[in-house]
Amino acid sequence: MNITLKESLAARGLALSPWTGFYVLQSLLINLALGYPFSLLYTVAFACVLHLLWRAAPRAQKVLLAAVSLIAAFYYPFAQAYGAPNFNTLLALHSTNVEESTEILTIFPWYSYFIAVFIFVLGVIAFRRKHEEKRAWSKIELLCLAFCIGVAFVRPVQEIAWDGVFRISKIGYPVVRFAHDVVTSNRQVLDEQARLAQFANQKDTWNVVAVKPKYHTYVVVIGESARRDALGAFGGHWDNTPFASHVNGTLFTDYIAASGSTQKSLGLTLNRVVDGKPQYQDNFVTLANRAGFQTWWFSNQGQIGQYDTAIASIAKRADEAHFLKSGDFEADKNTRDEDLLKMTAQVLSTPRTQPQMIVLHLMGSHPQACDRTQGKYDVFVQSKETSCYLYSMTQTDDLLSKLYEQLRNTGESFSMVYFSDHGLAFKERGKEVQYLAHDDKFQQNFQVPFMVLSSDDKTHRVIKARRSANDFLRFFSQWTGIQAKEIASPYRFISEQKASPVYITNFQLQKVDFNHLGTDPFSTKSR
Repeated sequence: MNITLKESLAARGLALSPWTGFYVLQSLLINLALGYPFSLLYTVAFACVLHLLWRAAPRAQKVLLAAVSLIAAFYYPFAQAYGAPNFNTLLALHSTNVEESTEILTIFPWYSYFIAVFIFVLGVIAFRRKHEEKRAWSKIELLCLAFCIGVAFVRPVQEIAWDGVFRISKIGYPVVRFAHDVVTSNRQVLDEQARLAQFANQKDTWNVVAVKPKYHTYVVVIGESARRDALGAFGGHWDNTPFASHVNGTLFTDYIAASGSTQKSLGLTLNRVVDGKPQYQDNFVTLANRAGFQTWWFSNQGQIGQYDTAIASIAKRADEAHFLKSGDFEADKNTRDEDLLKMTAQVLSTPRTQPQMIVLHLMGSHPQACDRTQGKYDVFVQSKETSCYLYSMTQTDDLLSKLYEQLRNTGESFSMVYFSDHGLAFKERGKEVQYLAHDDKFQQNFQVPFMVLSSDDKTHRVIKARRSANDFLRFFSQWTGIQAKEIASPYRFISEQKASPVYITNFQLQKVDFNHLGTDPFSTKSR
């Protein structure tokens, strides 16, 4: 009786085979591996697509599954840390050197690679499925076809509510979305690089109307990946910044970075921005040059080429620029931020009549933090990587202390500003493998330290008023006494005056109200 029923169901296409469950599992893992939120609807729909393709065009199904499984396996570890592909993902792909790529690959937990291999193995199994005899489609399969087509239009219809336009390119299947997002984001990156190349050799358009510097030497220290709540001086739970916590100067406890990654954040911070687009020829270095300052740029970050990145483009505008890392395949992984102090010592040892501006670009707390600290840490918090991250703040604090002493020993008046480009978010929170990575969903991704130390400071001052990195050029103008027609100053940056609401630029290049972001607090648990 059971055999007869089974044969009858099979004849009508109603019997469930092991491959049905197999395709559901594959669909689920591929969905997660490409970085999109879990959706039961798309998981079931894509499993139906795989089944129907097997019935209609098995060779095409095998090619599709082979390609998708391979891509999903490679992307899975990145998806867990960075989500679906976006402008920032593709920008990193274009501008990251081999050294940084190696560091990124070593920060992911081992089980991410295990799941990636598992996805690949499932793809191999599916690819080896033997062909079956063709038969007519059942009613259930025709319903599956209608269901797959209907699901394809769910997201395009939803998009109409947002902008009133129906776009077939907005199909919600993760595989389709991934391809669309990669192509679109890559086009945006190429457009941005084309703009960068266009402006690279253009002269600046600054119209300087006054130059009244208060100090002889100005120093800009650009930190890397430092969350404000990881520094004791800025409200962190650990006493890991003895210099910044006590030095006479001004500390800002509510400074917000422009974006969540180095290139985009500093591109919006250090350049004049028009209609949301950086004008790469008009940056703080060219402004200082135009005002008659002698400018220096010393970096411990890689330089892939002369103008490959927004930051390299700005650096090359200085009178002299030196990179500890060349950024090529032989880039030295072991260069330290402290090595930059040898360069500043050389500059400061020679008396000069011109006002000076020295820029230091640190590696700071860039993941992996344990590579920055050689595995050293003072206090253990949740994981070794998190503990190293906290100690990397102490290393930066020590560098600032030594730089400050160098400046004091010159006998000249000086002022020094330190800030970080962006913060980081916790991944694998609460686990032994907890680490930090770039993100754009939380306030802590943008809450960074900002402080100004001057030779005539008499007190340790804290400013609680919110400030935005989008207003950095306003600060720079007021700080250096360089006034330009292109820079308006509606409020005093170093004050408690209220400024405009703060917006950040996320990885999809959208302006987002900072107050609408979620939170990602720094847990003090030691495990």
